[in-house]
Amino acid sequence: MANPTSQISVIGNLVTARAAAEMGWKESTVCMWSLGIVHYLVLFVTLYQRLSGPNSLPVILRPTFFLFFAAPSMASFAWNSISGAFDNTSKMFFFSLFLFISLGCRPFLFQKSMRKFNVAWWAYSFPLTFIALAAVQYAQEVKSHVATLLMLVLSVMSLLAWLNDAHCCQRRSAIAQHDDPMLCFSITLKSAARVPK
Repeated sequence: MANPTSQISVIGNLVTARAAAEMGWKESTVCMWSLGIVHYLVLFVTLYQRLSGPNSLPVILRPTFFLFFAAPSMASFAWNSISGAFDNTSKMFFFSLFLFISLGCRPFLFQKSMRKFNVAWWAYSFPLTFIALAAVQYAQEVKSHVATLLMLVLSVMSLLAWLNDAHCCQRRSAIAQHDDPMLCFSITLKSAARVPK
């Protein structure tokens, strides 16, 4: 059964398309980009129906819904590399921004998953980084104050999400050292080896 993490393969196709564009491989670039977009459309229709309702994801995996806006951001980023300009196709960035805002307007969907740190929180910072990168390209192309402000806001949000993930992960690993019997045993051995006889 598909879940939002299935979009990682879509993002992989789009990253490959961008890399191929940077190397000058035009035909394989368009092929990978097209494959990524078609795959994204199938996953989007399939998974967006699971956003709420009886077939919804478990609470612990709900942060992965943020991957919905990572793929269009990367598609915008990749198409900019393919065409060499931020043209109409590159403006899928706005679709990504719309998905980000629509998920942000549903805080109750993520409220239960935010109570306790879990490994799925990477799904907050990862897509925010992609939308911030697309916003940087948009701001460089448009050169307006609103675009620059949008770029700064999204970049700061991405940085704060990453810092929060890093802090919570470090805190969790410090707590886990006291709960893990193997780590406690090795710490006890090290401290016993330092005691002079």
